[in-house]
Amino acid sequence: MNEIFIIAGDYLKGKSVYPSFRRMLNLLFNISIASFIYEKCYGDYTWLNYNDYKGILDFFIKGNFFIPFSIFLVVYSLTQFLSLLIFSVINHFKSVELTRKILQYQFQKETIEEKLTEINKVSNIVSPIELTKNNMIEVYQKLRNNITPEAFEEIENGLKEPKINLEANFNLAFRMMIAITIYFFTIPQFGWFLYTIAIIVLIVGMYIIVISYRFLDIFPTLMRKFHHHAEEYFSSQYLNR
Repeated sequence: MNEIFIIAGDYLKGKSVYPSFRRMLNLLFNISIASFIYEKCYGDYTWLNYNDYKGILDFFIKGNFFIPFSIFLVVYSLTQFLSLLIFSVINHFKSVELTRKILQYQFQKETIEEKLTEINKVSNIVSPIELTKNNMIEVYQKLRNNITPEAFEEIENGLKEPKINLEANFNLAFRMMIAITIYFFTIPQFGWFLYTIAIIVLIVGMYIIVISYRFLDIFPTLMRKFHHHAEEYFSSQYLNR
């Protein structure tokens, strides 16, 4: 209960409440799944009255708490492991494949010239500044001294937190999918329509999370490759002058 008031207080202060809200939802879905498994294995249970201190003490001292606690730990560990396994398998092989393609791809000078011409044509329509090949090269010449290995490392480190958040969001969506399926089978009024819509929304959300994570995963390699070819092109232009 205190967590809810803390979240509400942070929200009113303009602070980000999403991490706390995500933790609360994770706890709720884990408890729901554990409750369902407990009832399937041990039958229905009843809540102890808050002023029944003797019953509460017996529940903990005699070890009755250990059964639901163990189920909760198993549910948390298993859902965490499965979601991370699925997320890693989906992203790892595709990221490796995309990284390999980026590293193997070779830009030709003619291709770069063609792309610069296309950018120039587009800039005439959408930008008040005309981006010619020469002024784009001049801009890059001014920026290139700031493009160092340390800058790439800083970009890579800056992407770690967004990637962790995306992974955590995928874990939450995975648990939510399991919990919603349980609600569908245990709550008569839940209905097929609501269940179908909820599952579709979750699948689409998880797909967006996977694509976003994959992009962040290959972004440093993409930037390094772009910088490498930009340097080659800049050097060829400089030597030809």
